[in-house]
Amino acid sequence: MSAGGAMNVKLRAARLAQGWTQDDLITELQEACTRLGFAHKSRASLKTQVSAFENGRRQPGTEFRALFREVYRLTNVELGFPPEARPEPQLPALTTPVLPAFIARNSSDVSPGKVQYLQRVFLQHAEAEPMIGPRLLVTPVQAQMPMIEQFCQDARGPVREDVLRVGARYAEFLGWLYQDSGDSATAMKWTNHALDYAQELDDLILTSYVQQRRSNIATEGGRPGGGLGFANAALRRARDLPPSIQAVALRQLANAHALLGETEECAQALERARELAARADPSDPSDMASYCSVSYVDMEAANCAVLLRRPDDAVQTLRASLARWPEGQERDQGLCLARLATASAILEDVESAAEYGHAALSIALDTGSARVLQELYRLESHLTPWRKLVEIAELGKILDELRNGGA
Repeated sequence: MSAGGAMNVKLRAARLAQGWTQDDLITELQEACTRLGFAHKSRASLKTQVSAFENGRRQPGTEFRALFREVYRLTNVELGFPPEARPEPQLPALTTPVLPAFIARNSSDVSPGKVQYLQRVFLQHAEAEPMIGPRLLVTPVQAQMPMIEQFCQDARGPVREDVLRVGARYAEFLGWLYQDSGDSATAMKWTNHALDYAQELDDLILTSYVQQRRSNIATEGGRPGGGLGFANAALRRARDLPPSIQAVALRQLANAHALLGETEECAQALERARELAARADPSDPSDMASYCSVSYVDMEAANCAVLLRRPDDAVQTLRASLARWPEGQERDQGLCLARLATASAILEDVESAAEYGHAALSIALDTGSARVLQELYRLESHLTPWRKLVEIAELGKILDELRNGGA
């Protein structure tokens, strides 16, 4: 039996040993959220999560493992949880950060030590984000920006380049967090700010990366023409860029072409993106686009296939992509599952659409990713003929609740 399978069996056994129904467990989990200081979770969202955990469709994340230990009074081993198989990142403070004394004192005095501190914190944020999404990170990153912007204004001499680079990375990252939270206007504001810093540095790689991010915000906001222009700007000196940066810009070029109905141009961009993603080194810590694996490009290709009304291609590509999905990219896995659900629904494979949709919803609730939720809202329109089926009705109920500010 797989680790995931053993876990779901032990979770179900622990509930039954208490003599609880799933409704009983949901009540206990809500009370445990209060005791542990976790955000309130609605009964509807908890029902989806518990069902996914006990059916083996999804494994509990850090917060849910803590909740289960609390309600069952059992250990990780007794519940089948890994004993730290993959340590969770040590996040910086998740509210307004308490700055080290040497940072807080004379904050306008920019020193290499302060820059190194900010670089270390940024790496912690970036490591955590694919697993936990934007919900827990927007506040601490936003809180650090006034200090970073002041540093960028005040820095002189040799340290200025390092300060501007930190400013560009933080501003781009904050733009991404706002985009994944569903606020495209604020996302573009911070991404444009990052571009200003990158251009002052005259850093080709950083400028290209930020331009493709602008393209991504534009296409997700329904502006494919602008997205195409930004992607072309990112690729203006493609030969001088690392493979991963070229790949991530090309997949964005493909998205813009797909939205414009340009099938051949889309296919050419995706083919080249796959080739380059396969050549990239995902272990390079300096690579801003290390997440752009072949699986990631395949997920983007499937989205293009749906946009171009070729759902059969999308289903095949997404299933293959999920089979080799890289560890530590849970939020993007949720997006992949949501897109697979949409493609399955278009093909009238209702059972698969419901299964993948609920799995994607579980990840969306864990991470707070508005991008995953937007895909699930798109899925709903394709499931209208079957909305009275139990699994579809349950999915629709939770999505309606989320639209109205629940969960």
